[in-house]
Amino acid sequence: MIFNTPNPHCVERIVRLSESKVVSASDDIYDDRGFKLWARGNPVSRDLQEKLVRRKLAKPLESSLIVDGAVTFADVVADCLQLIKEQSLLAPFADNAGARAVLSSASSLPISSSLRLLLTSTREDHAQSYLHVLHVVCICAGLAAKLPISTGDTQVLMTAALLHDIGELYINPEYLCSSRRLEPHEWKHVVSHPRIGQLLIQELTTLPPAVGQCVAQHHERLDGSGYPAQVTADRLHRFSAWIAAADATTAILIRGGAGVAARVAMALRIVPEEYDRGVVSVIHQALHQSDNDTSDVGDCDCAKRATGILDRLDQSLREARAIVANNEHAFAVKIVDAMETVLNNLAKSLRSTGVLDAASLGDAMSDPELLSEMCLVVREVEWRLRNLARNLFLRAESHEDPATIMPLVSGLIAIMDDGSGVT
Repeated sequence: MIFNTPNPHCVERIVRLSESKVVSASDDIYDDRGFKLWARGNPVSRDLQEKLVRRKLAKPLESSLIVDGAVTFADVVADCLQLIKEQSLLAPFADNAGARAVLSSASSLPISSSLRLLLTSTREDHAQSYLHVLHVVCICAGLAAKLPISTGDTQVLMTAALLHDIGELYINPEYLCSSRRLEPHEWKHVVSHPRIGQLLIQELTTLPPAVGQCVAQHHERLDGSGYPAQVTADRLHRFSAWIAAADATTAILIRGGAGVAARVAMALRIVPEEYDRGVVSVIHQALHQSDNDTSDVGDCDCAKRATGILDRLDQSLREARAIVANNEHAFAVKIVDAMETVLNNLAKSLRSTGVLDAASLGDAMSDPELLSEMCLVVREVEWRLRNLARNLFLRAESHEDPATIMPLVSGLIAIMDDGSGVT
């Protein structure tokens, strides 16, 4: 079991939690050679952290600790209901009888002591992460109230929504909280959190496998452009797609500012192949009811960037086709061929907006609404190109001989990541 080796980032978070709440050993803690490290009932402290360095345990640390006042699903629901009162943008999703009924039912869902420990750490020490979780739970409750779903499936959806980012507790916070844009080789640490969350659920709980699958896939996209496994619609759990849309919507809602509804609509609709259309429709209808419809303010910089973004995308496509045509390595051809499909979808969607044609004609500069839309388009396309660059880097690095594969795709990665390979 991978969790028999304590994760230093998770241990640090648990120790920090012990400084504000009583965290203690629920069992004696032994290493894999039978040496007793910590007695049952002893409170967690920095001393335990030091004892765990370079140790492998007889069983996962998370299953041997308990925290006083640990978070329950009922606590989460109570926090959700309070948040709905405070956040007007959440009201259209969850301030209705159907969504409240879903939240009420979720209150009684069981959570293992290991997960309650980790959720308590998130709530007490990572306010923004916990706020994100609450938003996703609220939006998923709203989706469950509007779309066809059974009672059992609703339990799976709500549990997965609650736990979707639990794996982030095992990631170096320097990457999670970085104010700078991460390079592809740094991003690989962040993209591991969905898989870590799935393994945590598999190894430390008795939750249905579907919950772990949804957690593992909540950053995937129907067209295969997501991460970490670039799973396509035929292998994606139905509720993974629901949580993916809720997660993307939440990121924009929390950033706030003017034009939230327009930004969410652009993010979910610019590439129709990415998200479940039924889910997108429900989210769009909910935000259409809100009064936050002031257009985002465009700027001249966006107009200038717009004139070059399509060239960069076309260059990416030319580079991808050249790699496939050269056929120097079957694996490189396979991963780039899949990338080419996604790039084609993005180019098609970009051209269909028409805003880049307006930029080339100079029309956008005198039309605030068009300039605002152009800014939304440019930001979304730039983000997607960087994401594709990261995905391609990860796929190339995952090969048994990355030193052979990486030089074949490095040019394409550079073009998509920041345009440095554009000629």
